[in-house]
Amino acid sequence: MTSLAERTRVAEYMRRLYARGLTTASGGNISCRTGAGTVAVTASKLDKAVISAAGVGLVTPAGVTLTPDLALSIETAMHLAIYARRPDVQAIVHAHPVFASAFSAAPAPVNTHLTAEAYAILGDPVFIPYALMGTPDLANQVAAALATASCGVLENHGVIALGASLLEAFDRIEVLENAARQTVILAQLGGPRELSPERRRQLDIFMERA
Repeated sequence: MTSLAERTRVAEYMRRLYARGLTTASGGNISCRTGAGTVAVTASKLDKAVISAAGVGLVTPAGVTLTPDLALSIETAMHLAIYARRPDVQAIVHAHPVFASAFSAAPAPVNTHLTAEAYAILGDPVFIPYALMGTPDLANQVAAALATASCGVLENHGVIALGASLLEAFDRIEVLENAARQTVILAQLGGPRELSPERRRQLDIFMERA
């Protein structure tokens, strides 16, 4: 089987995601493009705490599984739809961290204007309307919403982040969860002191988004 290195890395990041408390044993999924032109994606019905390369499947961009012994994640179509729309994206992390996922059911958004790190790394996360998990509707809605964004909050579901590498996508999930925690904490401290529009513009230039 080819693409063993990518499958190994995907499994490593899934174990790391679970160890950091950013998803549950059965939740979340991670994928990356491989050098062979396929996509390595975590399989379903496996313990994410101990997943290995053998628990990461391979699928073609058209959705044909190359590892029929594995039940691919039900969100595989969502990953493929994003890759089809975003040739710059090399990796995707979808997870259910507690604080960021709470905002998927809240009337207020995660505030990424509280620290330079959060705004530089995330920009403004998009809010993606609800669709049943594992369906073409969800895949299409998420891919469309992330056409120009690096991360999003899925209504009543969880969060997702894209990256030019597995590390970048994973980092964005961590930073998004930290931003969600900060949003909650500062609401209890009497409200935030946000980055000004000028400071955000400087960060956009610094991150080459403007």
